[in-house]
Amino acid sequence: MLVDLSLLPSPDWLLALPQLVVLALAIVLLFADAFTPRHTHSRVLTALSLLGYGLAAASLWFVDGKNQATFWWLFRADGLSVFLSLVILVAAALTVASAASYIDRLEGRMPIGEFYVLLAFSTLGALFVASAGDLVMIFIGIELSSLATYVLTAFAKRRTSAVEGAMKYFLLGIFASAILVYGMAWIYGATGTTNLDGIAASLQTSVQGTGFLEPSLLFALLLLVVGLGFKMAAVPFHFWTPDAYDGAATPVTAFMSVVPKAAAFAATIRILVQAMGPMREEWLNLIAALALLTMAFGNVVAISQRNVKRMLAYSSIAHTGYMMVGLAAYRTESGFGGSAGAGDQAVASLLFYLFAYAIMNIGAFAVVAWLQHRGRGLTLDDFSGLGATQPLAAAAMTVFMIALMGIPPTIGFYAKYRVILAAIESGPVGLFLAIAIVVLSAVSAFYYLRLVAVMYFNEPIREPRQTSTPLLNAGIGAMAVATIAGGLVFAPQIFDLAERWYRALSVVAQVGGGA
Repeated sequence: MLVDLSLLPSPDWLLALPQLVVLALAIVLLFADAFTPRHTHSRVLTALSLLGYGLAAASLWFVDGKNQATFWWLFRADGLSVFLSLVILVAAALTVASAASYIDRLEGRMPIGEFYVLLAFSTLGALFVASAGDLVMIFIGIELSSLATYVLTAFAKRRTSAVEGAMKYFLLGIFASAILVYGMAWIYGATGTTNLDGIAASLQTSVQGTGFLEPSLLFALLLLVVGLGFKMAAVPFHFWTPDAYDGAATPVTAFMSVVPKAAAFAATIRILVQAMGPMREEWLNLIAALALLTMAFGNVVAISQRNVKRMLAYSSIAHTGYMMVGLAAYRTESGFGGSAGAGDQAVASLLFYLFAYAIMNIGAFAVVAWLQHRGRGLTLDDFSGLGATQPLAAAAMTVFMIALMGIPPTIGFYAKYRVILAAIESGPVGLFLAIAIVVLSAVSAFYYLRLVAVMYFNEPIREPRQTSTPLLNAGIGAMAVATIAGGLVFAPQIFDLAERWYRALSVVAQVGGGA
């Protein structure tokens, strides 16, 4: 049946203001890269990038509370899109602060204009996923973000490890994309729509009063979980992660450890919770098993790593598992179109963890980049005696390590506490996962505190050379303060914002454009 689009309401462009700002930023950066004088080139592009992400984050104020869909239900402005967009934009801005001097001075002076443009397009794709109301929109956003990230991974092209890591990431990424879109095709065939709310309504009718589901739906669910598992680096779909993280330039590693992961979790929440919520009994145990496997594997393998970037890569895998526990604890019984449903806070705990993880993980990679500026490498030995020679840098790294471990009063502790609480309240499986988080967090103490011990108890191998990195220094300081202040002061307010995710289940189409 053909639809006359002229009879539908006009799109509300204001709802897409953050995405439009980032798109404008990418275009402005292209022209600025071509026409800015060389002696101010780096400073101008860095300032434009920070200004653009700041304006995009500020524009979320115009979107917050709208709870509408537009562009014929392809685009949504709800509590979930606002929070995820905030996480993505904060991560992008922190990456710029970490990358400015690195890209301009190290790795053979890489072209900083191209770097910022690719960063903007990757961020734009992630923002599209966060606000998607349709499977097609989710896939387009994931691919836009992924393609730019593939290139960023190989940006230090003079190093073989960067090209090798990018190639592994690209090959496994396109396989994952093929599997994901195949699963979407099966869902479309079973429900007759790619709209997320339409899928939920169709599945609600299909599963109601039936003792079993159609095999096609179960097959589609399996394909979707596998495809999304690759994107979020869940075990056993994590093969690309260590090599890609290790090979990429350190600021790129910081970015790709957060923004593509945020996009993957955004797609997972949109598809599994919002669209396939009526099938939650089929996917909850599968997600729980993957969560246990992911956080156990990541923590155990990280113990044997002496390369700090690879250690943080496996740590990132472990934190993916912790976040998946929040998804596995989802227990709302309200079904399609429901509200908060029995006080469910599982997805809110996942979102809060993602926000906390963005700050403390990018902070840890920023300290690694800071050391590289000063002539040190990436092994544990390169951190020897840092507490004596550079006490502020060592203190910042210590804050990030104890936050990643989940020690109070950091934001990492509050994030783990919320996930554990949601898991315990979800039932016996959740209780087992909560115990696993506590045990594996104790395991992680070995490799996190080992780095701290090396900084404070080993003799310095050599004095780091003096290098001026004011923006990087400010970024590390801001992230260290936010890691502590987030746990002591702002955690309840941030979690309240995350709790608005459930409005995604009841978005209405108003003047902004309906189906």
